[in-house]
Amino acid sequence: MDMSDNGGQKDHYTIGEVVERLRKEFPTLSVSKVRYLERRRLINLTRTRGGYRLFSPQDVEMLRYILTLQDKEYLPLKVIKKRIEGGMPIAAGESGGDLSRVLEDRTYTKEELADAIDIETRFVDELVSVGVIGRGGELSQRDAEIARMALEMAKFSIQPRHLRGILAAVEREAAMFKQILNPDLRSSDEQRIQDALNKARHLASVDSRLKELMMANAIDSFA
Repeated sequence: MDMSDNGGQKDHYTIGEVVERLRKEFPTLSVSKVRYLERRRLINLTRTRGGYRLFSPQDVEMLRYILTLQDKEYLPLKVIKKRIEGGMPIAAGESGGDLSRVLEDRTYTKEELADAIDIETRFVDELVSVGVIGRGGELSQRDAEIARMALEMAKFSIQPRHLRGILAAVEREAAMFKQILNPDLRSSDEQRIQDALNKARHLASVDSRLKELMMANAIDSFA
Protein backbone atom coordinates (compact mmCIF):
# COMPACT_ATOMS: atom_id res chain seq x y z
CA MET A 1 0.00 0.00 0.00
CA ASP A 2 1.32 3.45 -0.89
CA MET A 3 1.64 5.37 2.36
CA SER A 4 3.29 8.43 0.84
CA ASP A 5 1.99 11.90 1.56
CA ASN A 6 3.19 14.77 -0.64
CA GLY A 7 6.17 12.69 -1.68
CA GLY A 8 7.07 11.41 1.80
CA GLN A 9 5.86 8.84 4.26
CA LYS A 10 4.13 10.08 7.40
CA ASP A 11 5.09 8.71 10.78
CA HIS A 12 1.50 8.53 11.99
CA TYR A 13 -2.03 8.60 10.57
CA THR A 14 -5.41 9.37 12.10
CA ILE A 15 -8.16 6.78 12.10
CA GLY A 16 -10.03 8.72 9.42
CA GLU A 17 -6.97 8.79 7.15
CA VAL A 18 -6.45 5.06 7.57
CA VAL A 19 -10.08 4.22 6.76
CA GLU A 20 -9.91 6.42 3.67
CA ARG A 21 -6.69 4.77 2.47
CA LEU A 22 -7.94 1.21 2.97
CA ARG A 23 -11.50 1.67 1.76
CA LYS A 24 -10.59 0.93 -1.88
CA GLU A 25 -9.52 -2.56 -0.80
CA PHE A 26 -12.23 -2.96 1.84
CA PRO A 27 -15.29 -0.92 0.75
CA THR A 28 -17.32 -1.64 3.90
CA LEU A 29 -14.57 -0.51 6.28
CA SER A 30 -15.70 2.13 8.77
CA VAL A 31 -14.28 3.99 11.74
CA SER A 32 -16.53 1.97 14.06
CA LYS A 33 -15.17 -1.29 12.62
CA VAL A 34 -11.59 -0.19 13.36
CA ARG A 35 -12.58 0.79 16.89
CA TYR A 36 -14.20 -2.62 17.33
CA LEU A 37 -10.99 -4.39 16.27
CA GLU A 38 -9.08 -2.28 18.78
CA ARG A 39 -11.55 -3.21 21.53
CA ARG A 40 -10.96 -6.88 20.65
CA ARG A 41 -7.24 -6.14 21.08
CA LEU A 42 -6.26 -7.16 17.58
CA ILE A 43 -4.51 -3.82 17.12
CA ASN A 44 -2.76 -1.75 19.78
CA LEU A 45 -2.58 1.95 18.99
CA THR A 46 -0.82 4.90 20.53
CA ARG A 47 -2.88 7.95 21.44
CA THR A 48 -2.31 11.66 21.69
CA ARG A 49 -2.75 13.49 24.99
CA GLY A 50 -6.20 14.37 23.77
CA GLY A 51 -7.06 10.69 23.31
CA TYR A 52 -6.93 10.58 19.50
CA ARG A 53 -5.79 7.29 17.95
CA LEU A 54 -2.57 7.33 15.94
CA PHE A 55 -1.54 4.65 13.44
CA SER A 56 2.07 3.97 12.48
CA PRO A 57 2.73 2.52 9.00
CA GLN A 58 3.19 -0.85 10.74
CA ASP A 59 -0.21 -0.47 12.43
CA VAL A 60 -1.80 0.14 9.03
CA GLU A 61 -0.18 -3.01 7.61
CA MET A 62 -1.39 -5.00 10.61
CA LEU A 63 -4.93 -3.70 10.08
CA ARG A 64 -4.74 -4.56 6.40
CA TYR A 65 -3.59 -8.09 7.27
CA ILE A 66 -6.46 -8.55 9.74
CA LEU A 67 -9.06 -7.30 7.27
CA THR A 68 -7.70 -9.56 4.53
CA LEU A 69 -7.96 -12.63 6.74
CA GLN A 70 -11.45 -11.66 7.89
CA ASP A 71 -13.01 -10.29 4.69
CA LYS A 72 -11.30 -12.42 2.04
CA GLU A 73 -10.31 -15.58 3.92
CA TYR A 74 -13.30 -15.61 6.34
CA LEU A 75 -11.23 -16.42 9.42
CA PRO A 76 -12.90 -15.74 12.79
CA LEU A 77 -11.35 -12.92 14.82
CA LYS A 78 -10.26 -15.27 17.59
CA VAL A 79 -8.30 -17.33 15.05
CA ILE A 80 -6.76 -14.19 13.57
CA LYS A 81 -5.74 -13.05 17.04
CA LYS A 82 -4.01 -16.39 17.68
CA ARG A 83 -2.13 -16.08 14.40
CA ILE A 84 -0.95 -12.60 15.32
CA GLU A 85 0.07 -13.65 18.81
CA GLY A 86 1.92 -16.59 17.27
CA GLY A 87 4.06 -14.26 15.20
CA MET A 88 2.42 -14.83 11.81
CA PRO A 89 3.79 -12.63 8.98
CA ILE A 90 1.94 -9.39 8.31
CA ALA A 91 3.59 -8.20 5.12
CA ALA A 92 1.25 -7.33 2.27
CA GLY A 93 0.34 -10.40 0.26
CA GLU A 94 1.30 -12.90 2.96
CA SER A 95 -2.31 -13.88 3.58
CA GLY A 96 -3.11 -15.06 0.07
CA GLY A 97 -2.00 -17.96 -2.09
CA ASP A 98 -1.29 -21.05 -0.01
CA LEU A 99 -3.61 -19.89 2.77
CA SER A 100 -6.53 -19.64 0.33
CA ARG A 101 -5.93 -23.20 -0.81
CA VAL A 102 -5.75 -24.47 2.76
CA LEU A 103 -9.05 -22.75 3.57
CA GLU A 104 -10.91 -24.41 0.68
CA ASP A 105 -11.56 -27.42 2.94
CA ARG A 106 -12.17 -25.38 6.09
CA THR A 107 -15.34 -25.95 8.12
CA TYR A 108 -17.06 -23.74 10.71
CA THR A 109 -19.36 -23.95 13.66
CA LYS A 110 -22.29 -21.53 13.54
CA GLU A 111 -20.55 -19.33 16.08
CA GLU A 112 -17.29 -19.28 14.10
CA LEU A 113 -19.10 -18.38 10.88
CA ALA A 114 -21.01 -15.59 12.62
CA ASP A 115 -17.74 -14.26 14.02
CA ALA A 116 -16.02 -14.51 10.64
CA ILE A 117 -18.51 -12.22 8.92
CA ASP A 118 -19.31 -10.13 12.01
CA ILE A 119 -23.00 -10.99 12.44
CA GLU A 120 -25.23 -12.54 15.08
CA THR A 121 -25.47 -16.33 15.22
CA ARG A 122 -29.22 -15.94 14.74
CA PHE A 123 -28.63 -14.83 11.13
CA VAL A 124 -26.62 -18.00 10.45
CA ASP A 125 -29.39 -20.07 12.08
CA GLU A 126 -31.93 -18.52 9.72
CA LEU A 127 -29.82 -19.33 6.66
CA VAL A 128 -29.45 -22.93 7.82
CA SER A 129 -33.19 -23.17 8.52
CA VAL A 130 -34.05 -21.94 5.03
CA GLY A 131 -31.61 -24.45 3.53
CA VAL A 132 -29.33 -21.90 1.89
CA ILE A 133 -26.25 -23.15 3.81
CA GLY A 134 -25.28 -26.21 5.83
CA ARG A 135 -26.92 -28.67 3.46
CA GLY A 136 -24.04 -31.10 3.80
CA GLY A 137 -24.41 -31.24 7.57
CA GLU A 138 -21.54 -28.82 8.22
CA LEU A 139 -20.69 -25.24 7.31
CA SER A 140 -18.06 -25.01 4.58
CA GLN A 141 -15.96 -22.24 3.10
CA ARG A 142 -18.53 -21.95 0.32
CA ASP A 143 -21.25 -21.55 2.93
CA ALA A 144 -19.23 -18.69 4.42
CA GLU A 145 -19.24 -16.94 1.06
CA ILE A 146 -22.98 -17.54 0.64
CA ALA A 147 -23.59 -16.10 4.11
CA ARG A 148 -21.58 -13.00 3.24
CA MET A 149 -23.67 -12.46 0.09
CA ALA A 150 -26.85 -13.01 2.09
CA LEU A 151 -25.66 -10.41 4.59
CA GLU A 152 -25.20 -7.93 1.75
CA MET A 153 -28.77 -8.65 0.58
CA ALA A 154 -30.02 -8.14 4.14
CA LYS A 155 -28.73 -4.57 4.02
CA PHE A 156 -31.53 -3.96 1.49
CA SER A 157 -34.17 -5.68 3.66
CA ILE A 158 -33.91 -8.98 1.75
CA GLN A 159 -33.91 -11.42 4.66
CA PRO A 160 -32.93 -15.13 4.67
CA ARG A 161 -36.57 -16.21 4.34
CA HIS A 162 -36.77 -14.26 1.07
CA LEU A 163 -33.99 -16.43 -0.38
CA ARG A 164 -36.27 -19.46 -0.59
CA GLY A 165 -37.39 -18.39 -4.06
CA ILE A 166 -33.81 -18.07 -5.28
CA LEU A 167 -32.94 -21.46 -3.78
CA ALA A 168 -35.97 -23.09 -5.41
CA ALA A 169 -34.97 -21.68 -8.82
CA VAL A 170 -31.41 -22.95 -8.37
CA GLU A 171 -32.65 -26.42 -7.45
CA ARG A 172 -34.92 -26.57 -10.52
CA GLU A 173 -32.08 -25.61 -12.84
CA ALA A 174 -29.65 -27.99 -11.15
CA ALA A 175 -32.19 -30.80 -11.61
CA MET A 176 -32.44 -29.91 -15.31
CA PHE A 177 -28.65 -30.01 -15.72
CA LYS A 178 -28.50 -33.33 -13.87
CA GLN A 179 -31.16 -34.83 -16.11
CA ILE A 180 -29.23 -33.77 -19.22
CA LEU A 181 -25.95 -35.19 -17.90
CA ASN A 182 -27.40 -38.19 -16.07
CA PRO A 183 -26.16 -40.87 -18.53
CA ASP A 184 -22.57 -39.75 -17.94
CA LEU A 185 -23.06 -39.23 -14.20
CA ARG A 186 -24.25 -42.83 -13.82
CA SER A 187 -21.30 -44.23 -15.74
CA SER A 188 -18.80 -46.57 -14.11
CA ASP A 189 -16.01 -44.61 -15.83
CA GLU A 190 -14.60 -42.08 -13.34
CA GLN A 191 -13.23 -39.85 -16.11
CA ARG A 192 -16.64 -39.74 -17.77
CA ILE A 193 -18.20 -38.72 -14.45
CA GLN A 194 -15.59 -35.99 -13.95
CA ASP A 195 -16.20 -34.69 -17.47
CA ALA A 196 -19.93 -34.54 -16.73
CA LEU A 197 -19.29 -32.54 -13.56
CA ASN A 198 -17.10 -30.12 -15.51
CA LYS A 199 -19.89 -29.72 -18.06
CA ALA A 200 -22.32 -29.00 -15.22
CA ARG A 201 -20.00 -26.29 -13.87
CA HIS A 202 -19.75 -24.79 -17.36
CA LEU A 203 -23.53 -24.79 -17.69
CA ALA A 204 -23.79 -23.10 -14.29
CA SER A 205 -21.33 -20.41 -15.38
CA VAL A 206 -23.24 -19.75 -18.60
CA ASP A 207 -26.52 -19.76 -16.69
CA SER A 208 -25.15 -17.20 -14.20
CA ARG A 209 -24.04 -14.86 -16.99
CA LEU A 210 -27.38 -15.28 -18.78
CA LYS A 211 -29.25 -14.30 -15.62
CA GLU A 212 -26.99 -11.29 -15.12
CA LEU A 213 -27.78 -9.99 -18.61
CA MET A 214 -31.50 -10.70 -18.31
CA MET A 215 -31.58 -8.95 -14.93
CA ALA A 216 -29.83 -5.95 -16.48
CA ASN A 217 -32.61 -5.77 -19.09
CA ALA A 218 -35.23 -6.01 -16.36
CA ILE A 219 -33.60 -3.24 -14.30
CA ASP A 220 -33.39 -0.99 -17.36
CA SER A 221 -37.18 -1.13 -17.52
CA PHE A 222 -37.54 0.23 -13.97
CA ALA A 223 -37.42 3.84 -15.11
